[in-house]
Amino acid sequence: MLQIERIRKDIISLGHQAAQDRQIHRKALILAQIWLDEAAEADQLRAHVAPLLDDNSAEAVRWQGGIPCSPGKINHHHPTEDVPLADLVLIGVDGSQIYPDRQALALYYLLQIGALIFRFDGNAPTVHTREWLRYDKADLYDDRGYLIDGETLGMERMVKEMEVLADLAERERRRATNPIFALSDGPLLWPYVERGNRTSTHFTAYLGALRNVQKAGAIPVGYVDRPGGQPLLDLLWAGQLASEELATRIGENPLKMLSDVELMLEVLPPGAWTPWYTRATATNRRHAEDGQEIWFCYANLGTQRSPAIARIEVPAWAAGQDASMTALQAALRHQGSVLDGYPYVLARAHEEALVTTQDKTSLEQAIQRELFSVGILAQPSNKARQKLLLGLK
Repeated sequence: MLQIERIRKDIISLGHQAAQDRQIHRKALILAQIWLDEAAEADQLRAHVAPLLDDNSAEAVRWQGGIPCSPGKINHHHPTEDVPLADLVLIGVDGSQIYPDRQALALYYLLQIGALIFRFDGNAPTVHTREWLRYDKADLYDDRGYLIDGETLGMERMVKEMEVLADLAERERRRATNPIFALSDGPLLWPYVERGNRTSTHFTAYLGALRNVQKAGAIPVGYVDRPGGQPLLDLLWAGQLASEELATRIGENPLKMLSDVELMLEVLPPGAWTPWYTRATATNRRHAEDGQEIWFCYANLGTQRSPAIARIEVPAWAAGQDASMTALQAALRHQGSVLDGYPYVLARAHEEALVTTQDKTSLEQAIQRELFSVGILAQPSNKARQKLLLGLK
C-alpha cells in the first residue's frame, strides 16, 4: 500500500511547481501570439530558413521546424465552407494487437484492423475487419534473435492499416465517382526511425500502400488527435533570428515548453483551418522521393466550449487539390459534430478493431483446443497463472 504521508512534502512541491509552470506557459503563449501576428509572408519565411535545409550549406543543421506551403500570411486561418457532401465517401481505419507473451500457451501475436465506410448517401455505414495471426519464428524474432518489440508490431500494424485502406478504396472506386478519403487514426508521415532491414522493409511496404491508395483514386488522410510537437513554434522562432544567427541559435527557442496545440487553442476558432506546412525531415524526404511528401495543417473540429485541435496530414499532391480539400474539411467538420470533435468513422473503426479481453480469452481457448487435438497439452506458465489469481482478488 502506498504511504501518501511519506511523500506529502513532494506533493506540495509538485503543486507549487505546477503553479509556476502555468505562469511561465501563459507568458510564453502571449509571446507566441505576438510572433504569429508579426510573422512575415510565407515565401519570405521559406527563403529565410532555406540555409537550414540545404545539405550542401555550411549552415545546415538538423532542423525539423514547419515550412509554410500556402501563400500569404501564416497567421491566416479560414473557416470550413458549407459544401454539398452527397455521395462523398469516407473510409476510416484503425488497428489493435495482442503482443507476443512468453508466459502464454503458445508464442504468437495478432493484428486486427477495423474499418468503416461512411457514404454520404443516407445508407448505413459498412463495417470491415481483418486479422493476421503470426506464429512463425521468422515473424516472432528479430535479426539478433530477440523477441520482436512493440515498435515492430506498430510498424506492421501501420502498413496493414494502409493496405486495408488501399484495398477498400479500390473496391469503392468501382461504384463512386466523387472524392474518396481514406482516413487513418494517426500520422500519415512514417513515424519510425529507419534502423535495420525490418524497418526499411516495413517503410517500403507502407510507401507502396500509399501509392496504391492514390492509384485507387482516393486521398489518404492522417488524423492526429491532440498532437504533440512544435514545428510551427520552431518556425516562429526562426523568424525572430537574423540570417547569420540561424545556425548558432536555432536551438534556443524560448517557446520550447509549449506545443503547437497550445497556441492553436488560443488562436484557432471552431471550424477553422490553418494554412499548409511541411517538414524537411529525413523521413519526409524519403516520402518525397516516392512522390508522397506529407503536408500538414491544424484544424479545430470542436466547439467554443469544447475545442478539438487536430493535425491533418495529406500528401502534397492532394493538398494542392482545392476542391477536394474543401470537401475534406466539410466532411471532417460533419463527422466531428457527432462525437465532440472526433471523426465518427475513426471512432467506429476503433470499436471494430479493438481486441477485447473476451476476444483474447476465446483465442487462447481455440489455440488450446487445437494444440490438444494434435497431442499437445498446453498450459500457461506458473507466473501467468499467479498473475491471474492476483487479478481476481
